[in-house]
Amino acid sequence: MTSVTPYNIAIPNEQLQQLRQKLEHTTFPDELDAAGWDMGVPLLEIKRLVNVWREKFDWRAQEQKLNRQLKQVNVRVGVEGFGELNIHTVYHRSGNSKAIPLLFIHGWPGSFLEATKLIPLLTKSSGDGPVFNVVAPSLPNFGFSQGVKKRGFGLAQYAETLHKVMIALGYEEYVIQGGDWGSMIARTMSQYYPQHTQAIHLNFIPVMPPYPWRSPYQFIKSLLYVPFSAKDRGYIARTFEYFTRGNAYMKQQETRPQTLGYGLHDSPAGLLAWIYDKMHTWSDKYPWTDEEILTWVSVYYFSTAGPVASTRIYYEASAPKRGGSSYVSGDSAQEDLLEQLNYMSLEQILAARAPQSVRFAVAQFREEIIMWPVAWYRSIGNVVQETEYDHGGHFAAWEVPELLASDIKSFLGNNGPAYGVIADRDGY
Repeated sequence: MTSVTPYNIAIPNEQLQQLRQKLEHTTFPDELDAAGWDMGVPLLEIKRLVNVWREKFDWRAQEQKLNRQLKQVNVRVGVEGFGELNIHTVYHRSGNSKAIPLLFIHGWPGSFLEATKLIPLLTKSSGDGPVFNVVAPSLPNFGFSQGVKKRGFGLAQYAETLHKVMIALGYEEYVIQGGDWGSMIARTMSQYYPQHTQAIHLNFIPVMPPYPWRSPYQFIKSLLYVPFSAKDRGYIARTFEYFTRGNAYMKQQETRPQTLGYGLHDSPAGLLAWIYDKMHTWSDKYPWTDEEILTWVSVYYFSTAGPVASTRIYYEASAPKRGGSSYVSGDSAQEDLLEQLNYMSLEQILAARAPQSVRFAVAQFREEIIMWPVAWYRSIGNVVQETEYDHGGHFAAWEVPELLASDIKSFLGNNGPAYGVIADRDGY
């Protein structure tokens, strides 16, 4: 069963009071002299932000602003083996009957907020490209969507949830834009729902390097690009720096999210440091305002399932299947098949090639955390548009929304490589 009902953000006063009390009793560690950012968020910066959060930041004003600015609905969908879930969704229609339905999928530590700068750029007709109906859900376990208490909610279940949100809103065919986990979920959807996911635009494209034992053909093709250009060598060096010095958060969240969760749940300052560290480090010198930082972190603090729930996507996507489905038929062969169909690990998604019918566009921004030679991205499927930008970071939708919107429009607009993929919706 599905249902679509209006939604407004309304955090109880008790939670606001509790937050203020915790901020008032925050204690801080020391730090080394001249520590800088290389050891994490500097102490003075966290002290300053905690003070602003406690004394000046007005969540109610932000809440009212979001409710005025965003059209929101609650979409109730059923997920196989997990029952029904309430999915908070930002949903903006352009008013054009031929608008292209676009599913925007956020990741961690992002949220539906990332879509807010894109929405006016994509839904308003400007005469220079297609227009879109934008659907930007909060992922299950994130933001104001319902959390999942049962083990086994992996990439297949995120994909199923978002596909059913689109179906509930009346879209049998749609396109997807994704960064961070949104990229992984979009690629999962291309495996499970290729008849529905007509085109996918990605601004974060992790792939398996073309190892000769994994992909001999791709490895031979990659030899044509060796020696790499200085730019490609820079991409690879940046990626290896991330894997050796920048992904400790990921290892913690994919192996011991619950242990980490006690600190994130109980300490607003700890949650602030954990998220702001990535907002600062992964962006391209973006001038974050205090209001932006604290609104982003507050969405996690006030999230329906609590901030620890959002970290479990790392655990579930990377861990072996542990019998998350409750389906019991008495037929062990059928159950084994269902287990295979209901689970693809992150490694499998990274190694899989999407059906040829799904067209991809890849956009690589200068300060992305994982970057490879663009030619390697062709292993994900039918890549028909490749763009490299000399600025912008991991949060492209927030940092450089005009660039991202332009790239999406060139992909799907008139004369674009994915023009007309949605029947009777050319965007004009």
